Amino acid sequence: MVWKPVGEGVEALYLTTPIGRWVGYGVYVYRYRGLLVDTGPSKARPFPPEAEAALLTHAHEDHAGGAARLGLPTYGSAATAGLLAAPSPLRLYRRLVWGNPAPLQVAVAERVGPLHLLPTPGHAPDHVALYDPERGLLFGGDLFLGVKASLAPPGFDLKALLESLRAVIALKPSAFYCAHAGPVAAPLQALRAKLDFLERKREEALGLKAKGLAPEEAVRHLFGGESPIAYLSGGEMSRLALVKALMMEP
Repeated sequence: MVWKPVGEGVEALYLTTPIGRWVGYGVYVYRYRGLLVDTGPSKARPFPPEAEAALLTHAHEDHAGGAARLGLPTYGSAATAGLLAAPSPLRLYRRLVWGNPAPLQVAVAERVGPLHLLPTPGHAPDHVALYDPERGLLFGGDLFLGVKASLAPPGFDLKALLESLRAVIALKPSAFYCAHAGPVAAPLQALRAKLDFLERKREEALGLKAKGLAPEEAVRHLFGGESPIAYLSGGEMSRLALVKALMMEP
């Protein structure tokens, strides 16, 4: 595996697992000024981190599962540290695709080197973005995913996600690195587009609710039906979960 320069002194690796490749799913880890941003899943092919420390955006196994094997000092939020000290059992599909994270000691920090850990809950309660204010670089973990990303994972909080997006937009980042979409061109435009998409879908969902439609019916109107991922995950990650969140009064 070779680290690929992606601009602004940032390097990237795209990691997959055997089953992840089959379903078209992978995750980026980044290296910046001697720091590793996320570690990928435990079932990904081992790679040379060549870093002084690892920083975690959140405890999900595709981001933090590989940390224990790297042997690096690892930093994250207090919530992430608590979750990884004794990881909860995962459902079968998550174990098969990404692997179980091993218990890990995570040092709690608000800043490591140039990177500040900014709370950005929504995708997950413990989610943080990593921000270098001097250079305007932001590592967004799973904050963005894509303008029209339509799956909600366990622990999803729409209100918190909208607030996190607004907070990050206010920073006016000059460069944005997503864990699944990769380096994001025109970050401000992309982040605003995602915020607009979610707010528009919320308005549409509330309109359908006012007409008496159930969330199961609204999924078809809003997204054309359920995602295959919902069936593979036993409903744990689904458009239905997102629609239920959209239908909650703001």
